[in-house]
This record gives sequence, structure tokens and C-alpha cells, in this order.
Amino acid sequence: MRKILAVFLFLTLSSIILLNFNGWRVYQFKKNSELKISNMEKLILPKVCEDRVWEINLSKNIIYFFENCELKSMMKIAHQSRPGKWYQTPTGYFRLGTKRERHVSSYFNVRMDYAVQLYEDYFIHENPRFLNGRYVTRNFSAGCLSLETDYAKKFYSLAKTGDLVISYLDLDHIQLNDGFFFPVNRQQFYVKQRFNNPLRTRWLYVGNKDNLTYDFIQHSGVDLAPNPNVQDLNVYSIYDGKIARIIKNGQNDYGMGNTVIIEHQINNRAIYSLYAHLSSIRSDLKEGNVIKGGEVVGRVGATGFGCDYWRIERDGCQEKDKLDIHLHWEIKTKPVLSSPKPAQCFINGKQDKCYGYTPDDPINYGYFNPLDILAKK
Repeated sequence: MRKILAVFLFLTLSSIILLNFNGWRVYQFKKNSELKISNMEKLILPKVCEDRVWEINLSKNIIYFFENCELKSMMKIAHQSRPGKWYQTPTGYFRLGTKRERHVSSYFNVRMDYAVQLYEDYFIHENPRFLNGRYVTRNFSAGCLSLETDYAKKFYSLAKTGDLVISYLDLDHIQLNDGFFFPVNRQQFYVKQRFNNPLRTRWLYVGNKDNLTYDFIQHSGVDLAPNPNVQDLNVYSIYDGKIARIIKNGQNDYGMGNTVIIEHQINNRAIYSLYAHLSSIRSDLKEGNVIKGGEVVGRVGATGFGCDYWRIERDGCQEKDKLDIHLHWEIKTKPVLSSPKPAQCFINGKQDKCYGYTPDDPINYGYFNPLDILAKK
């Protein structure tokens, strides 16, 4: 789905925001042992091959650094924000922004040294300290990633403004509820953008932590992207159901591209799964057809607005950047492309109906977190 990849290099680290400061307590970190690259890990390919690529695996709390498509270094993440909130650590494709070796927060009397901008107000930095030098801990942050001192210094030293960053989640830990099927081959895909992921679309409330949420919209589904050397690009129905709608790319798709919506009866109620940006839809599918869980719906693609529109950098039909091939997958209460409950999102400089995003938590607008529906607790 839509993403902002432009880095605002003029931003200063004074926009770093830490929430829920009450209840922080003093503590000391135990020094982690150095992460060594095994022979098996040397064979790992970056998800996108460039001269310099950082991959942030939020499932394993590890940062990988690739140079010329070869794994060069690994670093542990000490802390990330709690998932499910608007300020959760963002997932997606980014470019590293400004760097500052020393910084004092403009909100609280804490230091966040060796800070590198990940995306907007989200940074990667050393674990915060009070001004007297003692470390602080917290129930959650506003999405920044904290590293212990040695790793923070190493990351700061290696990081260069403009480096590509891929922040993601693994799928290998998920166990499915009975009767459900995953929409893609889990061994060959990852979560490129998670449910409720923050996207900044305006800058009205810079520095105002009480109203900052109004500058962001939230991702209403889960984006699943293929790993390198993927062999199975099929998209599968997650459960037994009936084809509710088929929308073709360029036919009032509102950027969703080739899309299939399936009605399911689950726990005596109708819910709808949506599969968007497909490169193709299975040719024999028709609205009203019965479909079994695990049957092929189509193939993963990057369609929208009548072409292969979605790209890793600049989106558009005429752009030449790498295609952002992925499945945008939603579960919702109505068979519609937009939000089931009325919502207005600020996109492209104006308020409009929401497609793929909501103005705040998607659950308030008729969406479910797809992984909560499919996965065992």
C-alpha cells in the first residue's frame, strides 16, 4: 500500500517522542555477547539487493547489514515498542535520514545518543539515559528502536544517510486455527507492513505529543511480500466461502488493483477477506462461486490505478523503480474496497475516503487484525 519514502533530512532529533514516561525505573543492561555470522547465515540474501541494505527483523530483534548483497554484520535490538499501537515500530521500506551522536530529548530529561532517523519521528538509538548517566526503562516507547551501547555505536558508525532499510516480521512462528489457510506460502513470504502500521501524511502537530496521532493514518491490513528466490506466488483463500466481489485493475479499483473479496461464515457471522494488488485473478472465478479454503484466488502482484503502480521507491505507472510486489490482505465486516464504517483519511493533501488505511485504529472502522483471526493465541 501507499508509503512515504522521502526522507526529510532537515528534521532534527528534537522531534523524538517518548510516551508513557510515568513509571520508568532505573536499571542496568547486561552486556550482550557479540553476534557472530554463521556459515549458514552467510548464505542469506537481502530481501532487496542494493549496495547497502539494512534489514530489521522485529520478530527476532536483530538488525542485519548487507553490503553488495552479502551479510556483513548483525546487531541485537534491546527494545522496541509494544505492537498494536499507532506508535508501534513501523514496518516497510525506508531510507535512513539524519544522524546525531549526542541528543537530549525536548520532551523529557533523557539522552538518546547515537541516533539515526529511521522514518519521521522514529529513530534507532542507544538505550535512553537520564541526564545523570543512569539508564531508564519503560513500558513502551513511541516506536523508536533502542540498542545497547556497543551495538548503538556500531550501527551509528556503519549507517549512512540514504541507506535502504527494510523493517519486517517473520511468519514462521504462526500456528493456524483449525480450518484456516494462510493466504500465501508462509515459508516464502514476510510481513512487509503490519496491521495498524503508522503512515505520516501531514505535519500539523510536530512537537505536540497529545495530538500527534492526527498527522498519521493507520494501515488497515497486512502486506505480505515474497522473499528472494520465491517459487510460489499464488494467493489462497483463507477459509471456505463465496466470492463476493471481483474488482479488475483500472476499473474503479482506487489503487487496490486486481482484487478479490470472499465472504466467509465464521462463528455464525459473515466476515470478508480481501486480497488486493494481484497480478492476475484466477480466470474461472466468478462472483457467487463457492470457494474452498486453500484454493488459489490469484497471484501476488503490484497492481493499482490500472497498471503495475506500486513500487519500492516512487509509486506510479511511469516510474522505473523496483516493483513493490506484495499482497495487501484485509479482513473486514463488509465486502467493500473502502473502510466498512465511514472514515476520512488525509492523503495527497486532502481528506478523502479511506482505502487500505484508516484515520486511527482500523478496528474502530470495521476491520479485524488478519493475523488475530487466523493464528492461535
